[in-house]
Amino acid sequence: MNEKKHRTTLMQLQISLRKRILITALIMIALILLVYYGSIPNPNMILIAGLVLCSALYGYGGGIVAAVIMFFYTLFFFSTDHSFLRFTPQNMQKVFVSLFGIAADMILVCQLKRAEVQAFREVDALTEKLREENEHLKSISLTDALTGIRNRLALRQDFDTYLNREVTVMMLDLDSFKNINDTNGHEEGDRVLRETGQLLAATFGAEYCYRYGGDEFLVIVPDLSMEEFNAKLQQMMAHKPMLHTGGKAHPVGYSVGCVHETLSNSNSLRRLFSVADERMYHAKRGMSR
Repeated sequence: MNEKKHRTTLMQLQISLRKRILITALIMIALILLVYYGSIPNPNMILIAGLVLCSALYGYGGGIVAAVIMFFYTLFFFSTDHSFLRFTPQNMQKVFVSLFGIAADMILVCQLKRAEVQAFREVDALTEKLREENEHLKSISLTDALTGIRNRLALRQDFDTYLNREVTVMMLDLDSFKNINDTNGHEEGDRVLRETGQLLAATFGAEYCYRYGGDEFLVIVPDLSMEEFNAKLQQMMAHKPMLHTGGKAHPVGYSVGCVHETLSNSNSLRRLFSVADERMYHAKRGMSR
């Protein structure tokens, strides 16, 4: 695949180079015909303009072709009887001066063209780097640093993506999270939060999971029936993070509240948050009895 792509790129470059050579040759030949049939006494001034133009447009690819054509026309113009071979001493001096001017002009303009191209490449590279850094900063601003899932700022930006869709909203809260921190330490508490976020993302998709605050998580899954959602939820519950307390391992407890509805506006989504939150706390109170 890479070899095929490389060959395609090489072919495109060859075609581009041929086009540049052809266009340069046509420009220089047109100028030569102009100065020849127009009997212009100092044709090199016109041809140098063509040389500069082709060098500026196509760099060394066009500049060298234009310089070669101009070189042969210079030999033709200054040679005795246009023989290309015999020159008077005075005309031979003109030939050398012309050749030096042709080479100097071509190299100077091509170097300026190369510097311009390099400058544009550096600007493009810096622009791309800046774009990537902005995307990274945007990603950081929308991501919860501890769990790696989306945060409440991301939730506000995502509101419109859920409108006019069938959604299931779930609020999830860790049971006795303060006790986890007090008994096992904050580092263990952070681990539980992190693994909970990863578990939610793996089950429902990272783009639908949010850390709502503290030990509370929000999941909004569109275009999924309640039965399908419950099946995923049961699968998730079978893989809850484990806590090691008193030499024994036991799974972390979760309280959840779910609601399913087709959204008509953003206020409907906020109402579903409240309903899911109320059902979650109802489940938590039921467990505490």
